[in-house]
Amino acid sequence: MKGIELYNKVKTPDEKALSPIKGGNLNGYTNINPQWRIQAMTEAYGACGINWKFEKTDEKTFPCPDGKLLLYLEIALYILDEETGRWSEPIYGWGGDFIIDKNKNGLVANDEAYKMALTDALGNAMKCLGVGADVYMGLMDSKGSGNNTAFDGSKYSRENYSERRESGPAPKNAPQPPPNNAERRDAHGELLISEPQRKRMFAIAGRGNEEAVKNVLFRYGYVSSGEVTRRDYNKICEEIQEQVKNG
Repeated sequence: MKGIELYNKVKTPDEKALSPIKGGNLNGYTNINPQWRIQAMTEAYGACGINWKFEKTDEKTFPCPDGKLLLYLEIALYILDEETGRWSEPIYGWGGDFIIDKNKNGLVANDEAYKMALTDALGNAMKCLGVGADVYMGLMDSKGSGNNTAFDGSKYSRENYSERRESGPAPKNAPQPPPNNAERRDAHGELLISEPQRKRMFAIAGRGNEEAVKNVLFRYGYVSSGEVTRRDYNKICEEIQEQVKNG
């Protein structure tokens, strides 16, 4: 089976594998059930551990100014070529979550952090093989039929950097995010940066230096550039500029 045939086989999730996210910064977006991804990979390539496998290749933690602790995992996914018996080159994926999070009662430990970060990383790597591609491209309608109708609220039509979760456009009856020119706030009521401000961070880093932006954002506890608050914005821009200057 050729590459595009394998891609097409896994690109469209079952409607039952999609569910709306309720609450938080991704309120109104759609979550892809991670077990569906495993099923799609098994149907296309075979059993995990035999025909495809993964390994952790890096692990980092980033302390945040507010006391939170972010876990960052890198994994490598491999596919077996049954004709040659050789494993593919590594297909990398990245994911993160907070080991120590913060709520209205203060700092709290998150014993699900490793599992959630691994789930993120696997989904990120599997996207390179086309798993769930129709969702990320905004090609699925509210019934999951893939009729080339993109949603106005699709995260992936606007956000080019990173995802807090593996999410796509929500059903039409789900709450939609505000327009790009509207003021947005996080769950704590903090004003978030505008789209032009988000783009400016990457402009400061320059083409090919997206990693510098990612590193600084992680130090401040952000896993998406769209989650940055205006309070942290200037400090983050200064650190990005300094990091690029120092190489």
